Amino acid sequence: MKKEIKIKPEVLLTLIKASGYDVEDLAKKTKIPISRINEGLLTLAQLKNVSEVLKRPIAAFFSDDVPALKTIPDYRLNRERKLNPEVFLAQRKLEYLIEKMKELGLKSSSLPSFSQELSAIELAERFRHYLGIDLLKNKKPEEILESYKAILEDKLKLIIIEQPLKPRKIKNQEISDDVRAFSIYADVSGIVLNETDHPSIKLFSLFHEVCHLLRKSSGICSLDYEVEKDFEEESYCNKFAAEFLVPEKDIKKELKNYLSLQERLTEIIDNLAKIYGVSKQVILLRLLHLNFISAQHYYEIKEQYASKEVKPQFVKRNWSRIYKNRIGDIVIKKVKDSLSKNEISFYEALNVLDVKVNYAEKFLYE
Repeated sequence: MKKEIKIKPEVLLTLIKASGYDVEDLAKKTKIPISRINEGLLTLAQLKNVSEVLKRPIAAFFSDDVPALKTIPDYRLNRERKLNPEVFLAQRKLEYLIEKMKELGLKSSSLPSFSQELSAIELAERFRHYLGIDLLKNKKPEEILESYKAILEDKLKLIIIEQPLKPRKIKNQEISDDVRAFSIYADVSGIVLNETDHPSIKLFSLFHEVCHLLRKSSGICSLDYEVEKDFEEESYCNKFAAEFLVPEKDIKKELKNYLSLQERLTEIIDNLAKIYGVSKQVILLRLLHLNFISAQHYYEIKEQYASKEVKPQFVKRNWSRIYKNRIGDIVIKKVKDSLSKNEISFYEALNVLDVKVNYAEKFLYE
């Protein structure tokens, strides 16, 4: 009989919950009896299997206490669906980076304070003035996204990372697959964007989450553009993001270039989406909010876009860029600075970055 290892049940159950699973889920994935999991009686092979599924080091199972994840307000429309494990993993990643940045001397983010009574439009205008930047447009979405990320990281000392937030497989349809982004408001604040989203989607997600932080709150968001009733906070953040990326005054100037709005509407929406680097749905919703189109026309055009939706094609992945986005520029810069001052060793820097040596050397020495 294989020797069993005794693990504190409360530690094991906390690790399971903090990884986005319940005991039944874990039992199905590992084929370990529920009774054994509840009792904390596992063989070494079973413990290694559990460790791999939960993405936790084996040492974590022998800790006396496990720090609980911060509770983040859930603003998804389908909140009855469980958050998938990738979201929990991404949250642990962000919280880990937040703590590491504090250890390396970044004590707090520099978020400006604005009146909570401002409308979303007023907040967007004042925030742009605070940043002291012009509207970015007429560039590729990925270029606009990278520029804004650099500005926000530098000015606000925000950690902005990308992680795969979509579940790899959904056997249980109650598991959520709609998380676009989330944010954590803390001494050092951070934002996680969904790695697999198109840059135009990430761009809107970024400023939606920035709005949450400016309102001194955290949030897990699915970014349903049309939410209004019962989701005032999400509606507010959507309007903020739309106004910041596609200001009313600016889009009205752009629309003057078109003599007939109704006859060439889809063509105009396509052009405007390219100009501002956002999705066509954001432009469509902008036209609705500014009363350029009716609600009926809005839903008709939206249906047309939905029927023409094309699945993304496979492209060769730039792993250097992917890993860099998963760490965040502000983290890399802080680790690089601490390393140059001999405040940490290369081994410690490697642990923070959590990438292979060749990528770490590229990020830290090039």
